[in-house]
Amino acid sequence: MVVVKEYRIPMPFTVEEYRRGNMYCLRKHLLSEAGAAGGAEIIEIGQTEHPIVGNCQFVKRRYALDESFPSFMRAISTNGTTLEEFHNSSLPVSSSIMKLPAFQSFMLRIDTLLLEDCGTTPNAFNLPANALSKRQVQIIDIAKATTKLTSTLENGQTLGSLAANWQKTEKKMMCVYKLVTVEFEYWGLKSAVENYMQTCEEETSVIHNQRVFCWSSQWLGHSLAEVESYSKVRPLFYIILLTTMHAA
Repeated sequence: MVVVKEYRIPMPFTVEEYRRGNMYCLRKHLLSEAGAAGGAEIIEIGQTEHPIVGNCQFVKRRYALDESFPSFMRAISTNGTTLEEFHNSSLPVSSSIMKLPAFQSFMLRIDTLLLEDCGTTPNAFNLPANALSKRQVQIIDIAKATTKLTSTLENGQTLGSLAANWQKTEKKMMCVYKLVTVEFEYWGLKSAVENYMQTCEEETSVIHNQRVFCWSSQWLGHSLAEVESYSKVRPLFYIILLTTMHAA
């Protein structure tokens, strides 16, 4: 069975504010990782018409299957195996599909939607009845989620500054809806790979959104244009890469 999970991550911002924070944190984190192994190679970039996202920016990226991937995936792969991503973005909506050319049966799809609510929309992605019956919903509280996020946040806020019932008391509230679909038809590894990819996507999303909150003092007072100019002195490759990264 295909594993389908919908993660809902409430955040104490408006959608417009979150867009700024999301872009800032993606750029800040990726610049800190620039030069690390396993970077992305941009194959194609441009504008397109997507059936769900509409008129949007399109980017195709390729990632080397290196030590950051689980050992069992590398063990069954040949040298030079890559992960390909096809990403369409026009926030507040974005959609990504990732594939392993060496395994035609592998597919990871991530649909993201930003809404001005607290994770209460029952069917944000307008899924048909048969898809809803397979979907698992998980609401994530960034103040309580345990991750590998470092405690050093460059004078940022701490997650502890959020009250125990912050989702009921904060004046501003929006939610990141993330629908993650994983499919891998490979005898003996199907469940392991599908569950691993869901776990990775959940942890990545939690850490990123914790950063958005903890670093809010660094971006909240800046306009979108100012955030977009962040790292403008970096090489063009990184500017393109950072600009086209998908939402949380």
